[in-house]
This record gives sequence, structure tokens and C-alpha cells, in this order.
Amino acid sequence: MTDRTDTYLALAELSRRWSAASGSGGTPLTGHELRVFSQNGEDGVLAEIFARIGVGGGGFVEFGVETGAEGNCVFLADVLGWPGVFIESDPNSCYHLAAKYRWSDAVRVMHAAVTPDNVEELFSIACIPAEPDVVSIDVDGQDLWIWRVLTSFSPRVVVIEMNATLDPDRALVEPRGMEGGWQRTDYYGASVGALQHVAAERGYRLVHTDLAGVNAFFVRDDLAGPFSTHVPRRGPNHFLTAMGHTVDETGRTYVDLREDEL
Repeated sequence: MTDRTDTYLALAELSRRWSAASGSGGTPLTGHELRVFSQNGEDGVLAEIFARIGVGGGGFVEFGVETGAEGNCVFLADVLGWPGVFIESDPNSCYHLAAKYRWSDAVRVMHAAVTPDNVEELFSIACIPAEPDVVSIDVDGQDLWIWRVLTSFSPRVVVIEMNATLDPDRALVEPRGMEGGWQRTDYYGASVGALQHVAAERGYRLVHTDLAGVNAFFVRDDLAGPFSTHVPRRGPNHFLTAMGHTVDETGRTYVDLREDEL
């Protein structure tokens, strides 16, 4: 297996050739995946999304970014100079993150664990605008619940971790407030179906799931016109190796939003 950066470069070129061969004026977002600072192809997907909807000037918010060596908004901060906020819970990672952006006038770093109970307060403390351009959520578990309660803010784009192991036709999510954190198994987070359930509540549309089966991308309804309504259904393909996490054997169950909230 070649380095994934090379794979994504080849993907972009191959997609361009097929687009030219078919006479198509464009390609699905999968063909735009490209990796520079993101874990997978998120850098290229965000570039194409904003090429279609424009940049609103609201900056970014990302939590779960660790030291800032890798992340969905690192290119926006480091190369494009976007204003924004990184929020990190681990003290050691946050130390390095803060050191990296010590001299930046545009990027702020907060040391906090984002939860459904405090996310709106943290956004207010950080003076996040009402319409940030992109919010990236990756806390390995309570992601959906955090997005669901973020009602005072309307990001134009939301990138959120999904659990591709779960049936995309069901709205399955780990219970709100579950303690203990991610145990490095395939029990965590929410299915794409659950994320779409919350997206419909919040006024967003799913526009992409990445090749690695890690992140789902949502665009606010009023901006979603340039995107296909057909989005690929992904299974686990972490690091583009067709691998997923170890099977969880604890017997823990999920909440089904469509069934349990009737």
C-alpha cells in the first residue's frame, strides 16, 4: 500500500480524467478527496464544498484536534489564515496545540472537554460567531448529542465522525451522557442514519461520506443546492485498508432515535 497522501493525489487525478472522458462538468465529492493535514481526504472535500457555496467569513471551530499536527481545519488555519478556535481536552496535547498557535492573531486555543451540557457555553466564551463556516466534531462518542444541542449556532458546514459499522438505515447512537469514553472498539458514536435524523431536525443535508468511512459532511439546507442527493454508503475502511475497529464484546446497546423517541 502506498502512502495515503500519494493515494489521494492519484485519486484526484484519476477522477479528473474520468470526468473529462465522460464529458461531465464535475465529479461527486469522492473525486475531490485530498489529504494534506487531514487524517483522510477531508482537506479536499472541504475545499470543493467551499468552492461551490463560497466562504462566509465566519471561520472554523474544531474539537478533538489533539496537537494540531492533523485535523480537518488545520489547512484553513495554517495555510489560508482563517480565524477560528481549536478546543482540546487532553492537557498535554493542548499544551502543544497552544504552543503551535502562540503567535497567531487569528487562531485561539481552548483547553476544555466538549460535552452536550457545555458546548453552547464554550462557544459563547470563545465568542464564536452565530454562523461559523465550518464546525468539525470528533470526540469519539458523544458527537451527535453535541451537534443536536448546538441550537444557538448555525454553521454553514458540519463535519462529524460517523460509525460506519452501524446500519445506515437505522438511527443508532450511543446513549447521551455515557461515561468511560471510547474503549478503542467498534462501539462508539452514531450511524449515518442517526446523524441524518439530527440533520433533518437542524436543517442540514448529508452531502458526503469519506472513503475511509470516518466522517460525514453536512451542508445547511439553504446552501445545499450544488450537491447531489445521492451520497455513497460506506462501511469501515480505515486508512483505506478495509479495516475497522475491534469488535466490542461488552454487550452495550445503542439508542434508536426513530424508535425510542416515538
